Amino acid sequence: MKRPAKASVAVAGALLVIGLTEFLVQLPSLYAIVKQDRSFPALSRYVFERTPGVVLVGSSMTYRVMEGYFLKSPVRNIAISGGSPLTGLAIVGSYSSIPHLAMVEVNIMSRPIDHGLLEQFGKSDAAPYQWFRPFRAVISLVYYWIKTKSVADDVAKLPQLPPSDYDIAASVESAAREYGASNLDEAIAKNVAAIKPMVEELERRGCHVVFYELPYPGQLGDYHFAVLTRTLMHATFPDPKNWPEFDFHRSELRWVDSAHMDERSAIIVAKEIERYIASSPAAF
Repeated sequence: MKRPAKASVAVAGALLVIGLTEFLVQLPSLYAIVKQDRSFPALSRYVFERTPGVVLVGSSMTYRVMEGYFLKSPVRNIAISGGSPLTGLAIVGSYSSIPHLAMVEVNIMSRPIDHGLLEQFGKSDAAPYQWFRPFRAVISLVYYWIKTKSVADDVAKLPQLPPSDYDIAASVESAAREYGASNLDEAIAKNVAAIKPMVEELERRGCHVVFYELPYPGQLGDYHFAVLTRTLMHATFPDPKNWPEFDFHRSELRWVDSAHMDERSAIIVAKEIERYIASSPAAF
């Protein structure tokens, strides 16, 4: 009777060693996945949490408009710092459940889809390490819980304070040279063409898609880059229903560099977006 018991222990031990060895072999890849989740916490939450009613996509300009600034409307902001609205829309469209309303910032249309982010955060039943998803979900939740703090007091107080001014002349001057060039014209045109079928498919599935352009500091909005992007987007999507009117109170806004608003300004923008959401039947 002892030999079978010893044999069972030996088999169990061998299986444990094999499993542990396999885990150690996969550990670098699993760590890379977790690291990516921590680098893009909003995208990670989009994977594991309930589909939001409203989603924001765009570049770092919208990334600064934090979810915590929306006190009345549950909004998921998956704008990507250094990224493209195409990536956000591709991730949203990859899931069977989609938001009622997608709000797309169109200031930066020169960047293509980031297929690496789409692979990690989009829906893919063929993605490797499916067994690790529950662990990713727990890590994502804990990381969000640790990092998130209420900004309700700032949302209430900062807009009541006078705006602060920043010396961004050098940053704006540098951006003006870039915005005045035409080297990104082809990329902008290509990405505007690429976003059209994505929007059409989302709307066919019941998601209302609207576009908005955030204000620029100085006169950057009058330079070639901004004018071309604006012109192509309006030509591609001429229906006014896709272009709600926003009053972002530009005179009240301040930027810390040539693209990014300070916290007070981002809160003002969030309040205006929230005003639109509250008045939009598509958001509910």
